[in-house]
Amino acid sequence: MGAGNGKGSSNISFNQAKSVAKPLIGHNKNLPVSSSRQSDRVNSIKTGSSLRFVEDIILIWLDSSLAKPDDSTKNALEQLVRVTDIFKKFADVEQCCQFISSVQDEKIFLIVSGSLGPKIAPQIENLNQVSSIFIYCGNKANHEQWTKQYKKIRSLHTQVRELCETVKFQIRQYDKSITSISILPVSATMQMNPSNKEFIIFQVLKSMLIENQYDKSFRREFMNYSRQFYSENSYQLNIIDTFEDNYSLHSPIWWYTRRCCIYFMLRRAFATQDAEILYKLAFFIRDLHRDIKKSYLQMHSHQHRAMSVYRSTRITNDMLTNIEKNANGLLAFNDFLLTTLERSMALKFANSLRSDSNYVAVIFKIDIDPVSSSVPYISLNNLSYLSNTEGEILFSMNTIFRINQILKLNERLYEMTLIPVMKKDEQIRQVVDYIQQATANASGWYKLGKILLEAYEYDQLKSLYEYLLSQTDDSRREERAYLQHELGYIQDLRNDLPSAISYYKQALETCQKFLPVNHVGFATTYANLAAALQRQGDFSAAMNYYQQAIKCCNNDDINYVLQSINIATVLQSQGKYSEAEKKYEQSINTLLRDFPIEQLIVADAYHHLASLAYSMKDYKKALSNYENVVVLEEKILPTNHPTLISIYFNIATTHEALGNYEKAIFYAEKATNVAQMIFGNDHAETQDNRNYLEQLRQKSVSGKF
Repeated sequence: MGAGNGKGSSNISFNQAKSVAKPLIGHNKNLPVSSSRQSDRVNSIKTGSSLRFVEDIILIWLDSSLAKPDDSTKNALEQLVRVTDIFKKFADVEQCCQFISSVQDEKIFLIVSGSLGPKIAPQIENLNQVSSIFIYCGNKANHEQWTKQYKKIRSLHTQVRELCETVKFQIRQYDKSITSISILPVSATMQMNPSNKEFIIFQVLKSMLIENQYDKSFRREFMNYSRQFYSENSYQLNIIDTFEDNYSLHSPIWWYTRRCCIYFMLRRAFATQDAEILYKLAFFIRDLHRDIKKSYLQMHSHQHRAMSVYRSTRITNDMLTNIEKNANGLLAFNDFLLTTLERSMALKFANSLRSDSNYVAVIFKIDIDPVSSSVPYISLNNLSYLSNTEGEILFSMNTIFRINQILKLNERLYEMTLIPVMKKDEQIRQVVDYIQQATANASGWYKLGKILLEAYEYDQLKSLYEYLLSQTDDSRREERAYLQHELGYIQDLRNDLPSAISYYKQALETCQKFLPVNHVGFATTYANLAAALQRQGDFSAAMNYYQQAIKCCNNDDINYVLQSINIATVLQSQGKYSEAEKKYEQSINTLLRDFPIEQLIVADAYHHLASLAYSMKDYKKALSNYENVVVLEEKILPTNHPTLISIYFNIATTHEALGNYEKAIFYAEKATNVAQMIFGNDHAETQDNRNYLEQLRQKSVSGKF
């Protein structure tokens, strides 16, 4: 939302900021002449779990006695509900398994009776969401043998107090082992790509959260929001009441170190970039950051001694490779970071994390020089809710360091030395400049929206805009229409066409409440709706909405030319090739005569004309127009722009059709390289291009032209 306050509207012009979808023909890929490959691939849509959790950790108790609990079971329940914030109980194995299967992103700690343990353990042992299993039984000896075959069974217990302490300890260990980090490689150019996008996203997120202003209503909203998730947990509801009534009596540092539901919600939100939770907790994030910074500035005036602090964590093998590959790059701890002055404690904990072969244990040694660095941190002595925080140092969120040294201490155990970033670091300046350019004319949460769109993080962007729409009432109609339009555009990108069409129609209905008929503000939404209908094959409806869009444009407006091109794409889809060709050529002539500086639009028109020629099997004419496109786009676009994938691929297929296999392979390689640069190795777009490249290479080797 607005940069000035938490609930204000963005200062962008919502109508001008609407995203424009591409029509069906043109930037889609040609169907290779020798392949059955479909040119309009539909990606699967991530649906996620239907369950909504606001923390990472779920404690489950499975015991048949829970069907009709006696006094002993009720006593155990009273104690277990205090172990962690989200607690579920089941008396039936099948129901418990169904619940566990529905959990995707959270970690489950399961307590199970000795009688039901052998039934459920083999079903869940290999599930990623299950972290630990504990047996609560009447006699350990009866279960010691069968439990040995399951690695996730941590311990057996007959006493509930001992069980609670063990589970609490394991949950604390798990929480300590999770550290959200992002990397910024050393690079000559600053462009969004898979290796740096998380780093950039968190820079935008941090600035939004700490710069906005939040009044007391935000705190009330958070309380009401959080109560719905803990409605069955009276212990946590009491903590929430205490937080609401006594927030100003204690410092934010005190509340954070209490490690109640607020702490765990915050940890999850940073780990998953959950826009809804971050928005609800924004007031606390800002207050905690300011509290740390204020304490740091007070201490900094008389603190000149350099020191080292330590943080032990576990990371995936892929993350280790990424860090090693980017030595001397920047590393950011996305969350608030708790560290210790005692290396021996850090080493002991790191050694305990080495048992899981899917991870490596890392000790981050962080060197701090108060003279040259401005990283805000504070010693927790006398500031924490807990009494045993001697030697603990808390850093504010999204603290950035430079990777200085990486040492392998043992098998799956590393020590990495991080040093502070200088106050005028050139790499940070490049990031700031890039963000300012990418988010021009946007503020608040809409800055994040622009960055997520640049990063192709469509699922996160969808969640963000859905939440913002839910917070935008009918008095802000222009903003509602903008969000509805953007959600349509996002669903379009996610290939969920029915949802895209629904959102576009909602945006039109909202616009009709405050805009006159045929106002220019309708044009983009009409055109995007038409493009979605066109992709669905409803050419008649698409033509109707494109014609509605053109009525909203003046004859001398470039948007008039754009809608003429869109209408030509429908004619092409309907097989009316001569009419489409005439309209494309008229549009290109108008662009070259009246809008010569709009070279990307000229390139787009040539792309459509080339696609039409390819459809008519006039491959020489197609190639001539594709070459016009590539000259313009390579001159204007960055080397990692997704549009280049389409043009390189289409030139490759055209050369294949003409029998020019060396040139076809050359352009297929270029398409694959750009896709890999943007999306990474495992993305479907990269794999599709790589598969086509391999087909060409095999045909070239075999001579089967």
